[in-house]
Amino acid sequence: MTNHHADGAIVSEIETVRLALPTWVISTVELVELAENAERAARDVNPETADRSRKLIVEVAEWQQRLHDWQSQDLSPRLLAELRILKATLDAAMDEANAAAAKLRLFD
Repeated sequence: MTNHHADGAIVSEIETVRLALPTWVISTVELVELAENAERAARDVNPETADRSRKLIVEVAEWQQRLHDWQSQDLSPRLLAELRILKATLDAAMDEANAAAAKLRLFD
């Protein structure tokens, strides 16, 4: 049986992702809805909301990179599977968030 030393350190950090994921997904869905509504109304987004949205995108992108980096380590198959699932979820959320950010021109 292979001993996966890196699992312990990652499992303790991945708890942050597990807890934050529902909030990130909800925030992403709200950002998409905001972009659609702003586009229909031809209105600019509140600066505070735009700032929160940019921070969300940056935070999720940082976690995406961490998950990607962890996948290259010698980890247990169970943890690798969880990392792939979490990363796929974040990838999908980022696709949505980036499309909404483009509509809102948050990074222009």
